[in-house]
Amino acid sequence: MPEMMLSTGAKIVLAVALGFFLAVAGLFIQRFAYVDFGSLKVGLKPQVVSEGSDVALATSSADLEDEFPNRDKHLNEARAIQYVNHATRDYFSGSYDEALRRLERAKWYDPHNFGAFKLSGQIQFERSQYRKAFNEWARATQLPNYDQSLLRDLDVLKRLIRYCRTEIDRLQKTVNQNPEDRISAARLRELEYRMAD
Repeated sequence: MPEMMLSTGAKIVLAVALGFFLAVAGLFIQRFAYVDFGSLKVGLKPQVVSEGSDVALATSSADLEDEFPNRDKHLNEARAIQYVNHATRDYFSGSYDEALRRLERAKWYDPHNFGAFKLSGQIQFERSQYRKAFNEWARATQLPNYDQSLLRDLDVLKRLIRYCRTEIDRLQKTVNQNPEDRISAARLRELEYRMAD
């Protein structure tokens, strides 16, 4: 096969032409990269507003809010679902702190996400923080859901909290009568930790 050989002059001309083409393409992209094509649907010309070197859309945020009133709500719900999914994976891998951090973000994005409160309560229950678990599950029962097992679990947790309270009262009496009883004092501190908000 004959190889195509270009002279040095032809290579230079080709390189200059390619450089010119890329420069023109770059200017074209910079000028028309942020065109608002949403205005085409009403038969208007797309507008580009440029401020110095920055290029911005001509559409205002008020126009977007009128056109998509529930956009932020749906985006926040989607973000919350992502955080809950990642937290579920963290929960099953044993990373409870990371899961709780993600669940707090999910609750921030969507305070009506049942899954975030349920999983957060489950993690707190497994960490033996019964009061926090109760608070999370009680909030979850206030949200729309079809999970009947949560009511049963909440009832069991109420009984456990009641038992812990009576045990705390008994241990406080024991520690007050005998301050040298280290076992009772340690058990009392443990139960108080479990019952902390």
